[in-house]
Amino acid sequence: MIFRAPTYYRDFRCIAGDCRDSCCKGWEIDIDEDTARYYAGVGGEFGERLRSSIRDGSFLLTEDERCPFLNKSGLCDIYTELGGDKPCRICSDHPRYFEWFGSVKEGGVGLCCEAAAELIVSRPFALCEEEVSDETASGEYDEELFSMLIAAREEMFAALADEELSLRESLCRVLDIAEEMQLCIDMPFPDSEEEAPAGEALRGAFDLLSELEPIDEKWQPYIAECSAKLSCSPTPNSGTEPVLRRLGSYFIFRYLLKAVFDGEVLSRAKFAVFSLIVLDRLFRIQGCSDISDCADIAKNYSKETEYCEENMEELLYRLGVDKEFSLRSLKALLACISGGNMDEF
Repeated sequence: MIFRAPTYYRDFRCIAGDCRDSCCKGWEIDIDEDTARYYAGVGGEFGERLRSSIRDGSFLLTEDERCPFLNKSGLCDIYTELGGDKPCRICSDHPRYFEWFGSVKEGGVGLCCEAAAELIVSRPFALCEEEVSDETASGEYDEELFSMLIAAREEMFAALADEELSLRESLCRVLDIAEEMQLCIDMPFPDSEEEAPAGEALRGAFDLLSELEPIDEKWQPYIAECSAKLSCSPTPNSGTEPVLRRLGSYFIFRYLLKAVFDGEVLSRAKFAVFSLIVLDRLFRIQGCSDISDCADIAKNYSKETEYCEENMEELLYRLGVDKEFSLRSLKALLACISGGNMDEF
């Protein structure tokens, strides 16, 4: 089996107690069956502590929504007491993600982790492959469609990497490739033929984010504050363009091939473009001047969108039916990504 991943995947290291936004806080932590069986047999006081901290297949979070095994040093008591291979699967894998396509396995590290976000925004995007032992594939798919999606994705990567094109031109090209691919596979897809003014579309993007189920209680007030500054946000810092191109490749890599299971090519490309439009505006409003600032904002955005299944479903749906996010509207809105205030468009 071939395992394909971004080159930075192999360089990821959890920063454990140095993490400012621990994945052991605020998340429901499900325990896989194999680990649950192991925990059931652990003896002594620690075994009792384990079993009393589990209910309905998940750890019981504390009142401040911390994992009960996250200690004051920001480290995991299960790891230190039982060994590095004893945390449950979700804890061992996070923020890594995987997808299986027959004899191909793809994976990467998710943007919602601050250490992973630093890698994603700071490294040029490139893929590497290696042979791994065979693993069970998830679901059947059309091999011809898969090959077509691979080719389309490579074209998108090339457009995002082409610095002779403006970022706006690169992203318009990504949308064109997705539309061509969607038409080619002859599957109906929702897309409004209307076009919303760029100012209306940008406000619509922030309104949509404010309507999603919040993961962090600070998110909605933050989005509301940024939304109030849309009409007076400064021109972009040229240093953020490489960051946005790398983030675009991250979103395309992680999501586009999933269309082999449901035919939803365009909505996933739209999500990538929508995300870059929002992140560009957040970078500008926050006055991002270095990689770490960009990584932090991108991490928070990812946490509130990618890491809530209901929010992703709502985003993909609304990107298909709302006139603010039609192909015509998104392409018009991309004029804002090149500079200028919203009221100028």
